[in-house]
Amino acid sequence: MGPRATIGAVMDVGPSLDAQSQSASRQGALADMAGRQVDVEAPPTVLTGSNPSPTTRTGGERLARSRICSRTLLAVLLITSTWAAGCATRLPVVTSAAYPSYPVPVVPPALADDPAVAEHERAWLYLQSGDLDAAERGFATALRTSPEFHPSDTGLGFVELSRGASEQAVAWFDDALSRAPAYVPALVGRGEALLTVDRVSEAIASFEAAVAADPSLTPLRRRVEDLRFTDLMAQVTRARAARDAGRDDDARAAYERLIAASPDSGFLYVELADIEQRDGHGEAALRRLEQAIERDPGAVVAWRMMATLYLAADDLNRGEQALLRAESIEPTPETSRLLADIEARRREASRPPEYRRVEASEAVTRGELAALVGMRFEALMSERTGAETTIITDARDHWGYGWVIAVAQAGVMESDTNYRFQPDREVTRAELADVLIRVRRLADGANTAPLATRPSFSDLAPSHLMYAAASEAVALGMLVPLERNTFQPGRGVQGTEAVEAVERLTRLLDESP
Repeated sequence: MGPRATIGAVMDVGPSLDAQSQSASRQGALADMAGRQVDVEAPPTVLTGSNPSPTTRTGGERLARSRICSRTLLAVLLITSTWAAGCATRLPVVTSAAYPSYPVPVVPPALADDPAVAEHERAWLYLQSGDLDAAERGFATALRTSPEFHPSDTGLGFVELSRGASEQAVAWFDDALSRAPAYVPALVGRGEALLTVDRVSEAIASFEAAVAADPSLTPLRRRVEDLRFTDLMAQVTRARAARDAGRDDDARAAYERLIAASPDSGFLYVELADIEQRDGHGEAALRRLEQAIERDPGAVVAWRMMATLYLAADDLNRGEQALLRAESIEPTPETSRLLADIEARRREASRPPEYRRVEASEAVTRGELAALVGMRFEALMSERTGAETTIITDARDHWGYGWVIAVAQAGVMESDTNYRFQPDREVTRAELADVLIRVRRLADGANTAPLATRPSFSDLAPSHLMYAAASEAVALGMLVPLERNTFQPGRGVQGTEAVEAVERLTRLLDESP
């Protein structure tokens, strides 16, 4: 049942009356709205003891009767005039509007001559005086007079809004807008009513329609912007809460709605990409990041996330480009490190297959160790390469010959007196310790570890030729002692042990001042 079904209840005056009775009823209703009761006295009755027929009255009697009738008529007219004056509608005096924020439901020029105008304007005064019941009766009367008079539909909407009946208010405003879709007071009132029931998106749409109908409503336009931002951030908070709680499907749906509502907000795409990345949807994450960058080319977080995804997929070129863009926007040590890692991975990829098999080796050879050290510390080796020619007679056909020459010239590994490097001979733990310490001492600022911090071994006395290198390598964390606190200097070295030792040395040099 629509809101107009209530008009009958407001205006019900009983069965149909004749014209005189209807007039009296309306006057009584107006008196009730004014808050007072009017009593009408009947004209006085004149008694003469007998009531002779007019045809038998004497001239004196007729004169006296005429005078009495004149006085009676005068009294009736006076009483009637007084009664009518008392029944006239008294307009409320509004010194301070009860609802100053409500827009006045003005009567459009096309309805200026409508018979409902006067009643409608009186009803609005009642509303602003705080008399909602009288206002309701007045607007209902106006609609009874002119059912298509949409300003009074709007007035009844404000009556219900003032009572806190928001849903009923929306129904009245909708009724008005069905007759005048661009009627600004109804659009504004509808928005206010929707806000009270937390239907923010609908309220914003109603306010926007009002601004479109009347562009001069600058304060309302600013309010729409504030509401839109507040609503957006509230939705973002809910989306993030779902994401943090691990409810990725709910979070994803929330971000999709946010993007539909605010498609130019780049950070929304980044946060949605984070969810896609976490769920293993790399391609979907990259698409979202591309959308974020289209809207904000300076979104450094998006560039970094994109680089991470490309690098995880071994796409070094695009990963590097993304990192370079991030570095140009906001340089960080982490970005520089990732760029260096890309170069290292490129070098790793360009190395011969024999090098990539070193880590899986059961027993590392001198040639493999030379290649491992020469590649990892290529810059350091080149800086320390001596001017003298290094002669090695047995490694020319070895796959790592270039690195054999490099480490020999840098003094990290040596050949014997016959210029033999012996690239295929297995490396011992003592030799590995010696190579690690020599590389460290090539670096600037690398000092020998204090003797007080050096460990002791059950199988390697301090007087042993290899004790110094072994104890320093263990003290610095590059190597670890074996079972029963032994070092086992003559034991062979597996590929994983050699690679881990070189990586520890790399970190140690990176941490050096």
